[in-house]
Amino acid sequence: MSTAPLKLLVVDDEPHVELLFRQRFRRRLRKGDLDLAFARDGVEALERLEADDDIRIVLSDINMPRMDGLTLLDRVREMDRVIELVIISAYGDMANIRAAMNRGAFDFLTKPLDFTDLDATITKTHHQVQRLIDAARAREQAARLARHNAFIRETFGRYVSDDVVDELLDQPEGLVLGGARRTVTVLSSDLRGFTALSEQMPPEEVVAILNDYFEAMFQVILAHKGTINGIVGDGLFVLFGAPIARPDDTERAIACAIDMQRALQTLRRRPGFPVPSLEMGIGINRGPAVVGNIGSRQRSHYSAVGRDVNLAARVEGSTVGGQILVTEQALAGVDVPVETRSRFELRLKGVADPIVVAEVVGIGGAHATAWVPPSDAVTPLDSAIAVRFRRLDAKVAVGRQQDGRLTALSTRRALLVADPPPEPLTDLQLE
Repeated sequence: MSTAPLKLLVVDDEPHVELLFRQRFRRRLRKGDLDLAFARDGVEALERLEADDDIRIVLSDINMPRMDGLTLLDRVREMDRVIELVIISAYGDMANIRAAMNRGAFDFLTKPLDFTDLDATITKTHHQVQRLIDAARAREQAARLARHNAFIRETFGRYVSDDVVDELLDQPEGLVLGGARRTVTVLSSDLRGFTALSEQMPPEEVVAILNDYFEAMFQVILAHKGTINGIVGDGLFVLFGAPIARPDDTERAIACAIDMQRALQTLRRRPGFPVPSLEMGIGINRGPAVVGNIGSRQRSHYSAVGRDVNLAARVEGSTVGGQILVTEQALAGVDVPVETRSRFELRLKGVADPIVVAEVVGIGGAHATAWVPPSDAVTPLDSAIAVRFRRLDAKVAVGRQQDGRLTALSTRRALLVADPPPEPLTDLQLE
């Protein structure tokens, strides 16, 4: 493999100097491992340096017209690149030589030149240049790594746990911010009825409740190594499998959902908590998605997009308070026991075929956890209550009105008898 020749700039106003150098280094010039450039004074030398970034060593006389060697030395030191300057002057000009060394010259040679000494000085200067270039590259790499690490911490520091950030920094080659296809498990959660309730409360109390709620949820999510991907109102969007994929992503997502419900139960029981009836629905799905830093130069966010990402939110929208619904395709990738209360089909807007979901209340294995959902017990009514109902789609009543009867009630649920019955977990408007 060929290497670039060493490039020297010789600056001297004596006309015989160029011929002298070319004769002395003729073999190296023919061999191609040395390249010489010449200038008659400091002004011409600066022009040569600005035109050729490969010149790294300058051999300069001190006494020259237009710009002397000491001024050239000062101008070279101002240039933003690695250049070493060696002063060549008569031995009797020692005061100027000392001034040059004090101003940053690497070495000096006295006239008449001892070419054996010149060879040694060029070799020594070349080694110094290489050390400086290597040090500059190391500093640049360190600065680039520091910028990269700062970017990682800024991008993920508020959305993942500290140990996940450290893991990202340990394996930056595995992180693709520009966009990558991943299989991810998505957890979508939302509070039930809080929007309507918040309209009746002072703004300060609403914010205080949400802050307490998110604080409790974040602790659980980060403990399970989830990535908090989005906060919309009182809803949360959490990724498992990005930016770091693990074999137990879905297990941790399910365990996280259960522990989120348990944390909400604890929060509701806290003395003085203003909404003891606060409930949350959670939907979980797993599938392929495109993940990456999405947005503009001014504002971007690490996120995931894809059909299966949206499906998790659709499933969550079908939950009632205190319910965790997990799709069958998510459960298919779980190798530990999962405790469910029921399995059923859901028909979701924008999804052609019905999907099978399970209401999950517990999981075994390394992340074993369980919870007891709110009671489903209803009390039969002595006489049925006649109702009329219509299906709600995005909080808008659609379709024809039907007649039905409420035959049993609890504080949270009702038993509706109708022919035909509505699809499971359909939102209804009752009269």
